[in-house]
Amino acid sequence: MSDNNVPPIQPQTPPPTAGDPAGQQMQLQIREEKMNTVFSNIFRLSATQEDLFLDFAINMQHHDKPNTVVMDVNTRVAMSFFAAKRLALALSQAVQRYEQVYGPIQLDPRQRGAR
Repeated sequence: MSDNNVPPIQPQTPPPTAGDPAGQQMQLQIREEKMNTVFSNIFRLSATQEDLFLDFAINMQHHDKPNTVVMDVNTRVAMSFFAAKRLALALSQAVQRYEQVYGPIQLDPRQRGAR
């Protein structure tokens, strides 16, 4: 779902490797032939000393049990903390751009206005 009013988010370029001369830019080619797209409205985060795991899911309310929520996990992403920090910075920039165009995002559902 793209909106022409929101500036595109540029992919994060991998950092130079030990064999690359300092300051040399890398070319990033993006291939989308094998890409899968999933919807997620909830996530779970877990970590080890070396890696971070993000489980993306759909938050489903049980009609039979009103106080029970089922987290139907459909995707897990494992990454290093270096990649996680780059992701955190990119997500922060994306949210800032969105809010500049559309206004603040209310996290409390009770305070959200109709869009």
